[in-house]
Amino acid sequence: MASELCKTISEAKLERHKNLFLNYRNLHHFPLELLKDEGLQYLERLYMKRNSLTTLVRQPLYCDIFSIGSLVKLQFLDLSDNALEIVCPEIGRLRSLRHLRLANNQLKYLPAEVGDLRELQTLDISTNRLITLPERLHMCLSLQYLTADRNHLWYVPRHLCQLPSLNELSMAGNRLAFLPLDLNFLTPISLPKSLLELLHCPLGHCHRCSQPMFTIVYPKLFPLRETPMAGLHQGRTTVSFVAYCCSTQCLQTFDLLS
Repeated sequence: MASELCKTISEAKLERHKNLFLNYRNLHHFPLELLKDEGLQYLERLYMKRNSLTTLVRQPLYCDIFSIGSLVKLQFLDLSDNALEIVCPEIGRLRSLRHLRLANNQLKYLPAEVGDLRELQTLDISTNRLITLPERLHMCLSLQYLTADRNHLWYVPRHLCQLPSLNELSMAGNRLAFLPLDLNFLTPISLPKSLLELLHCPLGHCHRCSQPMFTIVYPKLFPLRETPMAGLHQGRTTVSFVAYCCSTQCLQTFDLLS
């Protein structure tokens, strides 16, 4: 397998291939042969899905010597369906990259340098272990499609609202607790379609300030005997009234008599 891999890479270097397919090779390490010399400087599309990669380099030491950032013309990189735990910051040097697929890996975070990919149009990071997204992601000014389904995300970062080209944002199967208020200021044209319907269908309205509530509410329980209706039942009921508020501030200040 090793000799066959070396032959494939050597041939790609010699003939200046623009496409290189290394899918289903059972690779456990990113082949450093891809980064040595200058033979693959013409490479535009690299496919490495369905392997067993845990990182883009064999050891962190090699990040400075053989960097994936040396593939300066790379436009498409598919590393989906591996076992990636780390993506080196050097990925931010792929200034021509337009499509990055990292789905179905073991990533817990993305390097901030992803924000340096100004030409990036699609980013698929679904089915990982991400808790948050890098703040610099809003610097990917060309980003149109962001798929982050099935992670451990619990909020939609406000900075995503600043992406001028974003057409589709998918975050299904996460642990979202709330949406940023900034979404209310986006026009229906600029708002990702996957969120537009949600913004027009709130769970309810705050009993204190009447603001719409979407994915999180704060309940406040009032026993009926403490309300103006207590006299109607002469203390013979245990029914309670539940108020719902949009924030802890409204929760603390709301009163049935106010």
